[in-house]
Amino acid sequence: MDSDFLLHTLGGGAIIAAALTLARLLLDYGLRGGERRSEFDERRRTQQRDAEARLERVLQDRLAEADRRLERSDEELRAERVRSATLEHELACLRQAYDVLRVECVGLRQAGGEAQRLPR
Repeated sequence: MDSDFLLHTLGGGAIIAAALTLARLLLDYGLRGGERRSEFDERRRTQQRDAEARLERVLQDRLAEADRRLERSDEELRAERVRSATLEHELACLRQAYDVLRVECVGLRQAGGEAQRLPR
């Protein structure tokens, strides 16, 4: 066998093997790049879903707190209306009592004035 032929055959085989290996590496890199992009996209979507879920929980908590404050405000308003109605009723009673006392006072003054006019 010719040594040049053997070297050319081995050299050509090595070049073909190197080319196939390079092609395989490029193909693997391309496939892994696609996998990495899809994994990155999936991680990003997961993080976005988690962030949306956290935001929804925060908003629900705030809404619940606002509902509780509204309930307390409604209760306080009802209590204040009851107090106001009670005070208005007491004021009306006091005005009536004042009017009665004023009439009695006028009557007593008139009776006292008549007593002074009467001879003893």
